[in-house]
Amino acid sequence: MLRASIPEVSFAAVRTNNEHPRANEYNKKEDSPKLPLVSIVVLNWNGEDVIRSSLESIEKLNYRNKEVIVVDNGSTDSSPAMISNEFPDFRLLRSSANLGFSAGMNLGIKASRGDFILLFNNDATAHPESLSELVRTAMTNPRIGMVGPLILYGEPSDVIWTSGGKLDLVTGTIWSDGLGKRIRVDSFRKALVTDIDFLSGCALLARKEVVDMIGLLDERSAIGGQDIDWCLKTRRAGFDCVLSLNAIIWHIGSHSSRQMPLWSYAQRLKSDFRVMILHFPLVALVPSLAFQLVITPFFELFFFRQSDISFLSRVEARLAGFGNNMRNLPELLALRKRIAALGSLRLKVRTKELLEFALFRAKSKEYYMGKFLQKAS
Repeated sequence: MLRASIPEVSFAAVRTNNEHPRANEYNKKEDSPKLPLVSIVVLNWNGEDVIRSSLESIEKLNYRNKEVIVVDNGSTDSSPAMISNEFPDFRLLRSSANLGFSAGMNLGIKASRGDFILLFNNDATAHPESLSELVRTAMTNPRIGMVGPLILYGEPSDVIWTSGGKLDLVTGTIWSDGLGKRIRVDSFRKALVTDIDFLSGCALLARKEVVDMIGLLDERSAIGGQDIDWCLKTRRAGFDCVLSLNAIIWHIGSHSSRQMPLWSYAQRLKSDFRVMILHFPLVALVPSLAFQLVITPFFELFFFRQSDISFLSRVEARLAGFGNNMRNLPELLALRKRIAALGSLRLKVRTKELLEFALFRAKSKEYYMGKFLQKAS
């Protein structure tokens, strides 16, 4: 069952109509010199099939005071030349090698000049009003450190990819709220989600002063853990992470996951264990790690039936991810101590919410897998 915090959204109004209900009001504000500069950082690696659409959507954003920095992560395809030729107003930073997600994004962040920094995936496209909505939300309260949009799948375009991330202290489970939920097309209204633990780095607006306080993205984290770590550090520093449902992003998403499901699964597990070791309170860390190692494989087998990864492979990947973190335990404990100096972190027991999400995935007649809505078998 989808949580009540997620409203129904009108895609007739959202995707095809560039006239947002408050567009004229905000466009008048754009004439003001006080409008903060936003640095949009896009990371590209062999994205010739997707990045043109992404950059075109950035060009169409109605928020005018922005700079766009495209970091090319050692691409071997034609995408760098295409970016340079077709988007000459965008700054192109080229790395001779693939630095990985965090280091690549950090290269762009360090080159940015904005009051806000928007991380943006090269396989995402933005509604023209999305950046205006994100900035408007951030400007309502100086304690809002990071703002995320509602992220939908590129196909089908009315299915949620994430409406904010959740962590459960009891089981150590980390998941995207709303994942796979098809939303109805009845109404469109202003809404803000505050009861979340983290936001997705697919599209994430960060206040520059917060980045200066908490540091850059963790370059030692495996795929999927950097944004979680960043948001939890933001909350430790006394700032909020919120999600604006009026800001809409579409994400093709998980291309590598579909091509290499076991590798992607193993990377996510490695990052999940790292996040737990760095941020979970000690009283919850040991039982949650035990649950992840012993119980979760069976939990996944029952609730998240997928044929692309065998049960044995899942167990092996889980043990390998845990073992990788244990080999780096002295380093992680030292880092944990430095992170704790930012401030305390309050996490919730969300076991009931996790079970609701799991039951939705197990019993719903429709949920998202790959490119199509399929019946759960």
